[in-house]
Amino acid sequence: MPKLTFRIPNLLTISDEDCRVIHAVGCDRLVRATSVKRSEDRLVLDLLETDGVKVKVPYRNERRSSQILSTCALRVDNKTPYSLILEMARGSLFRFRSLTNACLDAELDLLDVTKKLLQDAINHFARAAVTKEDPSESDALAIKSLTFSLEGISHLEHVYATASFHAISNQGNDRAFLRGIALNEPLTPEIKPLLTDSLNTILVEPNWKQCETEVGQYDWSEVDATLDAVREQGHATVLGPMFCLDRFATPDWLYLWENDFEEVLSSVSKYTQALIQHFRNRVDLWYCAAGLNAQTALDLKEEQRLQVLLHIIQQIRAAGLRAPLLVSFAKPWGEYMTNRDRELAPIHFAEELVRARVGITGIGLELNFGELSPATYFRGFFDVVDLLDYWSLLGVPLFVTLSAPSSWRPDESALYDAHREQEPQERISRRTQRELIEHVLPALLTHPQVQGVFWSQVSDTQPHRFPHAGLLDPRGRPKSAVTKMTELIRTYFPENI
Repeated sequence: MPKLTFRIPNLLTISDEDCRVIHAVGCDRLVRATSVKRSEDRLVLDLLETDGVKVKVPYRNERRSSQILSTCALRVDNKTPYSLILEMARGSLFRFRSLTNACLDAELDLLDVTKKLLQDAINHFARAAVTKEDPSESDALAIKSLTFSLEGISHLEHVYATASFHAISNQGNDRAFLRGIALNEPLTPEIKPLLTDSLNTILVEPNWKQCETEVGQYDWSEVDATLDAVREQGHATVLGPMFCLDRFATPDWLYLWENDFEEVLSSVSKYTQALIQHFRNRVDLWYCAAGLNAQTALDLKEEQRLQVLLHIIQQIRAAGLRAPLLVSFAKPWGEYMTNRDRELAPIHFAEELVRARVGITGIGLELNFGELSPATYFRGFFDVVDLLDYWSLLGVPLFVTLSAPSSWRPDESALYDAHREQEPQERISRRTQRELIEHVLPALLTHPQVQGVFWSQVSDTQPHRFPHAGLLDPRGRPKSAVTKMTELIRTYFPENI
């Protein structure tokens, strides 16, 4: 089996959890089936093909802030192990230089300090590359080059976001953009202050597990109350996701038919009809399904998941509903394809829907960031921009649901809690949640193909999916992320507020 072998320097820590995050990506941007092994100072990737790949590796700086970094394309079956830190420095320098050249070509103004960082990164990398015979010296120089590159890339974030914002503004048309939060709990007095004029749309999730606790017995009271309260606040409403077949929203009784797909499809059909009958003409958009591509509580094959998705959409359209339909996909970078039993990348699921012409109005990307699966490992501004550019090729408007943790400590109310007793290598705090918003949200708000952004978890008080990812803490108090989010929305949408 083809292999990629790296030498792990003493300056870089690769844990067992990191090995579950590391993956290889081909020239077509698709994740390759990969088995990652670590032993002493060696990292070995087993691949199924010999074509060159880029390797994605989690990296933590001196402040323990985390993100995925990429190497340049590497030849498989290397006889001499690559230096992991040198290849990460090479990949980051390539990105920094490419972005800088793009800015200069577009006649964008760059700070002198940014240009100096590029020169320093080049100089240190060149010295690291020619001193590979002395690993300790080469590694130290590579770390410095990598640090300069990452600092310079962070300088370019504001340049890119500002240029994109002005390009959109110069088109002269008012930009219809949905800004909101997702509610899968009652609209409490603690949540109401979040519904400021910086937001214009609210997602209301009719959790299947709560709305149909017994087969055929529907209870819409909580969803009705939330929708009415949102309407009173003057916000547009999105019903959904109608289906999110994880353990948080899958009815207990549905597991009885896990091995009978026709019965599962029948249950989905009946619930869809009940939703349409009850909420027809009461919401502005219908959010059909979320995350069916990545994982489901039921053991469904990929073609069965796609069949469920198409069935839901076709039923809604057959009912004569003309409201816009949305569908979203989890793990949009496709990291789950490292498993050899997966064939369809997230974008392939979306492409099938677009080709089927079933009337999808918007495609959603679920960016639930975190350090452990099923969350998506932390990404930077330009990683998100590249992802949005890639998905824009579908030619369908995009929307994004976003979340990030504010603590590493146990969260008993979270479905995906890691139950940690010790702090992880990543620094996870309210500050890092705020910093992620500061870096990622401008990429979303200024991308021309994105027409909506929603924070996917409001509160840490009620049962929820991801640990500590709410905007309100367990006592119902706003976190600092709320202030940063409001500030950025007001910056990029001053005319709508």
